[in-house]
Amino acid sequence: MPDPIILIDGYAHVYRSFYAIRDLSNARGEPTNALYGMIRLLLKIDQEMPSPLGVVVFDKGKCARRLAIRPEYKATRTPMPDALRQQIAGIREAIAWLGWPILEWEGHEADDLIAGLVGIRSDHPVRILTGDKDLTQLVTPDVTLVTPGTKGTAWVNLGPAEVAAKFGVPPEAVGDYLALVGDTSDNIAGVPSVGAKTAAKLLVEHGDIAGILAHLDHIGNQRVRESLANSANQLRANRELTGLDTELPPEWTSLAALQRREPDWRKLLESAVDNGFKSLTDLLRKRLDDARNPTLF
Repeated sequence: MPDPIILIDGYAHVYRSFYAIRDLSNARGEPTNALYGMIRLLLKIDQEMPSPLGVVVFDKGKCARRLAIRPEYKATRTPMPDALRQQIAGIREAIAWLGWPILEWEGHEADDLIAGLVGIRSDHPVRILTGDKDLTQLVTPDVTLVTPGTKGTAWVNLGPAEVAAKFGVPPEAVGDYLALVGDTSDNIAGVPSVGAKTAAKLLVEHGDIAGILAHLDHIGNQRVRESLANSANQLRANRELTGLDTELPPEWTSLAALQRREPDWRKLLESAVDNGFKSLTDLLRKRLDDARNPTLF
C-alpha cells in the first residue's frame, strides 16, 4: 500500500496545545506551553503513524472570496493571545527541525489548502489531523479525519460512517448542512427554525441546498418552509462560504512537495535543553544517538 499522506491543520493544534497545557515557561519567563505541546504531538505522530509524506498547513490571512460574499465573515474571532504569539516563531522552527514542510499562502485558509492537497493525493491514503468540522467534507474511504484522543487514549478516526453518524448526512453533504445550521466559529448565521435534526432530514429528502429550495412546496412544516423561503439568498451565500477551494501554489501541485526531510535532532535537543523541557531531553538525546549510529535491525 502507498505511504499515507499526513496533513496537519497547524493552528488548530497550536491552539489546542496552548489551552491544554497551562503555566509552562522557560527560565527566562517566556511562555513555552504551545511549543512543548506541538513538539510532543509531532513526535507522537512520527511514532504512531510514521510516513515520509506530510505537511503542516497554516492559515495566512482571510479568504478574499469569502469576504466579498460576506464582509463580516470570521469577524467575531478573537485575536491570538500574546503569550501564544510569542511562541509561533519557535513552533515553526521546531516543525522544520522535525522535517515537516510548511504550507501557507497569503489570503488562503488552511482548510482550502488541505482540500487542494487531498486533490493531488493520487492513490495515497490521507490522514487529516484536525478538529475542524468543515474538513469532514473531504472524508472518503481513503481520506480520514484524525483527532487526538483524551489523555491515555488512542487517536479518534472519522471515516464516512462516523461522519454520517455525527451529522446525519454523508461527507459530501456537510457543506450544505453547515450552510443550513450555520457556523458560529466563522460567523455564519444559520436559517431560523432549522436545527441540526431538521437540516439533516431536509438533506436526506432533497439532496442539497438547490434541491431544498426547488421543492419548498414539499416541506410540510409551515414555519420551516417560510423560513427557508425568506432565507433563500442567505442560504445560497452560506453555501458559497462553506464550500472548500482547492487552488494550490504552483510549487505545491505535485507529491514531491510533500516529501519530508530528515529531522535535525541536534537542534531539537538544544531547544529542549534551552527551554527546560526535561521530559523531552532524554528522548531527543536517544533520537540523536540513533541517527548517528544507525542499525541494520
